[in-house]
Amino acid sequence: MKSLEKKLLVANFLLYFFLAIFSYAYVDLNLTLSQNKFVLSFVNFLQALGYYHRSAATFIYLLFLITAFSFFLFNLWLFYKKQLSLSYLKFATLLSTFILIFAYTFLSSDLFNYIFDAKIIIKYHANPYTHRPLDFPTDDWLRFMRWIHRYSPYGPLWLGYTLIPATLGFGKFIFNLITFKVFISIFHLINALLIYRILNKIRPRATLFGTAFYALNPTLLLEGVANAHNDVVLATFLILPIYLLTIRKTTLSYLTLFAGTLIKYIPILNLPWLIWYTFGRSKNVQFLILLNLITMAIFTYFFSSFKISVPFVSSGATQVQFQPWYLFWTLPLVSLVSSPVLVLTSTTLAFGASLRYLPYLFYGDWSHSGTQLFMQSITFLPAVVVLIGVSIKTFRNKST
Repeated sequence: MKSLEKKLLVANFLLYFFLAIFSYAYVDLNLTLSQNKFVLSFVNFLQALGYYHRSAATFIYLLFLITAFSFFLFNLWLFYKKQLSLSYLKFATLLSTFILIFAYTFLSSDLFNYIFDAKIIIKYHANPYTHRPLDFPTDDWLRFMRWIHRYSPYGPLWLGYTLIPATLGFGKFIFNLITFKVFISIFHLINALLIYRILNKIRPRATLFGTAFYALNPTLLLEGVANAHNDVVLATFLILPIYLLTIRKTTLSYLTLFAGTLIKYIPILNLPWLIWYTFGRSKNVQFLILLNLITMAIFTYFFSSFKISVPFVSSGATQVQFQPWYLFWTLPLVSLVSSPVLVLTSTTLAFGASLRYLPYLFYGDWSHSGTQLFMQSITFLPAVVVLIGVSIKTFRNKST
């Protein structure tokens, strides 16, 4: 491994180790992770920062994002210039993933709901589609949970998956927290491997560049590993059918697509393009990927903007708001396209999406005036600026 790569690995370690430490500033005040005096003192010190010095903590988070994305773009540029190796990509991906497994889920409480849904099945022998956490009022975990009034909105395959880490957690919350994060993080690594193998077949020259865009993306690491959203698992079932097509396993491609709909229904939207690819004359995988990407991008917009009746959700409608983890529906496909302009635009979109948390970190809730407008504008503003810049540069080049 080159000297530059070793230095970058050290920087990568320090960056995400810092984030893992910082995440404990937002441990719920009703949650005690350990009775160990050192751990209690450590968490209490950081909680004082996160809950009682919010402006300073918000600035730290902002500084982290600016540093992380600057470092990420530098890495992408080096991959684009063929100055970094596969060995570096492997170590950087494994290192950042491993570190963030031990980070607290400081930007989301969804993981707690995954854990409790499994607990409803294993401990209470009940159905998460008909029973809510609220239906078990004596459970100690309710004191630090959110969304205790909702039934499980996820498909049966996801609920089946959750029984694996829940069983390994032996009913202890801290063990469940780790086993669930390990389980979900494995899918992040699987996705990186699938993207690498697909690109190695359809765009060999862009293999490392495209894989790095997914595997080292700060927003995807935050949402998929640190916050452990199950959308990283869903992403597997968006790209696995494509990989199976590249190795001529068409039947398995259909089966994995349908399996994905049993996690969240979203992969079914790509079924028409799979049918078109299977029975049409053209066997252009790259065009299939582009059609999938366009479909997911359009769906993400409508899903985030209008009430849509969806399967598995007993209330019948979605929350009308874009969430950063929705990028798992599109960015893995962007990595397979590997267009430098699209990658740059998507990177700035990811940066803007992670900035959406600033009002929550600063105020402690989402209710302050101007919060919605800020989140809507900050998500897309960086991407719009980049697109304008690229358009101006293209126009000038054509003029000369």
